[in-house]
Amino acid sequence: MPSGEGRRMLSLPLISERLLLRDFHEEDLPVYQALRASPAFGRHYQPDEVSPFFSALLLRRFIEQQAEPRRAWQLAIALRANGELIGSVGLRSGAAPGAASFGLELAEAAWGQGLALEAGRLLLDAGFNQLGLHRIEADTAEGNLAARRLAARLGFAEGPAREGRSTLALSLAMLGAQSDWRLEGGVLSRLDGCWRVLTPGLPDYYCGNALLLDQAPAAQARAGWERCFDAAFADAAGIRHRTLLWPLAENGGAARYGEWTAAGYRYEESVVLLLNEAELRPVPASAWLAIRPLAGEGDWRQWRQLMADTRAPGHEEADYRAYLQGRERRFLALEAAGQGHVWGVFDGHALLCGAGLFLLPGMARFQHVATAPHVRRLGLASQLLSHLAQWGLQRTSRLVIVADAHYHALDLYRKLGFVEAGREASLCWWPKD
Repeated sequence: MPSGEGRRMLSLPLISERLLLRDFHEEDLPVYQALRASPAFGRHYQPDEVSPFFSALLLRRFIEQQAEPRRAWQLAIALRANGELIGSVGLRSGAAPGAASFGLELAEAAWGQGLALEAGRLLLDAGFNQLGLHRIEADTAEGNLAARRLAARLGFAEGPAREGRSTLALSLAMLGAQSDWRLEGGVLSRLDGCWRVLTPGLPDYYCGNALLLDQAPAAQARAGWERCFDAAFADAAGIRHRTLLWPLAENGGAARYGEWTAAGYRYEESVVLLLNEAELRPVPASAWLAIRPLAGEGDWRQWRQLMADTRAPGHEEADYRAYLQGRERRFLALEAAGQGHVWGVFDGHALLCGAGLFLLPGMARFQHVATAPHVRRLGLASQLLSHLAQWGLQRTSRLVIVADAHYHALDLYRKLGFVEAGREASLCWWPKD
């Protein structure tokens, strides 16, 4: 199984400010039975579902699920201060790759203290970051308003009720932002109304240190989101910018955010495109060219020059080259892990065109497609992307590319078989110096 698709595990225990999530043990049985026997705890269950016998069966099932290959993590919620068992929270792998179901139960004595929210966020964050999940589902009794409110705080969107049960789902709806986060090795955590993504060691990477909003920010909400961003990244040294990203549901965003752009924000829209094996339209490679991964300092020196020569307007070359050094380090680390390469189209030893493709959970992501100015419009990028696509689709089922909504190469991607999967928008501010 390719590196980007391999089985992942949780690193236990999971620890937050007040809680510790660990595997269950046989000696937890008396306390677990007692906390589930509370009348208030069981008001949304059938009587037999909170009996000591049923609780004992549940706990033994949780312990059995710890065997390999592991597909379920029903963990004990314990207080860090004294180790007291106060509930359980779990993720169970679903039928679809990257999907799981979620459940949480908490002792009545622990209600009203924000502990359920803390435990839920701790496990959900681990599910996305450590297990590589992209969708988590849950359900609860339609009349369990407390559970539904908790689910909303955790970011779950509620779907239609069925047979007295409310169905809920939590996902990072932005495929472009999701692939960026996974590619850079960032850390995702859930906040109210948004996700925080933090990329350790790259404080100047504005897409890797951002708030990913559930929906577009209001035109007049700049001050509130600035406070939210500053609070979210208060413990992250070196981050001077502010970046918000969200799924784009309609056009006209630039005009809508006039107050933001007047305050120095840059508004951008990107298109997320997908390619699968059935849609690929291959392009034959020219016999006089070589397509291969970059190898050695000479190739990488040419790549850095190609990237600098084709950089977007407004980027100073010295700053951009410093950025490229970080990209090169990351790409080499991914290559060493068996997750892909940066490829080039070569005429002898001369690099004419370059692009990266890297395997991630459930997908592969293209990076930095560029062609030297003197050989553009000769079909080199089409040949390179076609070659990479065939390599990638032998290893995963879908390929992702993200481009500026006004990028000239969008037609090239569509001719290869890429189809639009969504649009994303961003607002970014950084100091003028």
